[in-house]
Amino acid sequence: MQRKLVLLSVLVGLLAAVPASAVKVYKTTSEGLADVKVYETSSEGLADCLVFVTSSEGLASGDAKWYFETSEGLADVKIYFTSSEGLADKKIYFTKSEGLAKCDVDWKGYKKSNADYLAPSLDVLQFPTDALIRRMVLPDFNRRLDVIGAQDQLNRNKVTESR
Repeated sequence: MQRKLVLLSVLVGLLAAVPASAVKVYKTTSEGLADVKVYETSSEGLADCLVFVTSSEGLASGDAKWYFETSEGLADVKIYFTSSEGLADKKIYFTKSEGLAKCDVDWKGYKKSNADYLAPSLDVLQFPTDALIRRMVLPDFNRRLDVIGAQDQLNRNKVTESR
């Protein structure tokens, strides 16, 4: 048992020591093809993220340091820069200082998947939790209603017999 705990702790330590990978961004010209729409603010205080752009993929790490990819296929996320703040999913500010870069947005989580287009209700088919809950709860509920109904009927019969 102790050996398993040691192996587990070593594995967790190794996973925690892996540096965050760079966010490889492709700047798309089509709003429909984009995974996320962003608006570039002129003020740090209005931005959801302070982003630093690196010249090399190896220098980028985490969600706040971006590397612009020239190939759409190699990018982690496709971004469309909108001119309207209201249409944007996130607001960003490009900082010139690497130390000021900070961001809590999971950009890779915005990535669109072809599975959504091919089978949008796949999760519902695999995990019918509503039906399962109904089968678990309703039979008991129906039995209780039957008991209450029978008791109510007995009480009515007693009332009518006593008259």
